[in-house]
Amino acid sequence: MTEAVRSVDIISQTEELADKILANKQELTVMDKRRQENREALRVIEKSDEPKVWITVGSMLVKMKRTQAIELIKKDQQQIEQQINLIYSEQKILVNKHRDVEFKSPFSGTNLKPLDRKEFSALKANLPML
Repeated sequence: MTEAVRSVDIISQTEELADKILANKQELTVMDKRRQENREALRVIEKSDEPKVWITVGSMLVKMKRTQAIELIKKDQQQIEQQINLIYSEQKILVNKHRDVEFKSPFSGTNLKPLDRKEFSALKANLPML
């Protein structure tokens, strides 16, 4: 493989990964907007004392029981959260692959996980009181 062909291959891989990263970033923006709209709708419906409320399902406007609407929105909210988490985890992998293709070291902070309760309480027990 000649040097020029190798360079073109590396550049095309870099561009391909960068396009995927930007597409994921755009999708995250759209999903976050949808999550915020769901949160706002849920808050309005929970404050309402009407037995039936109007909600949009796709492109249809539907009147349904308040409890059913709340249930439906909460279920949609959970699905959105799962999709966002999936995109975030995919994004971390893509960014590290992109850095690998560019011969850079991976980001050190992308694989951090929060402490669970047991770890946090053990840490707290061993720290000196101030």
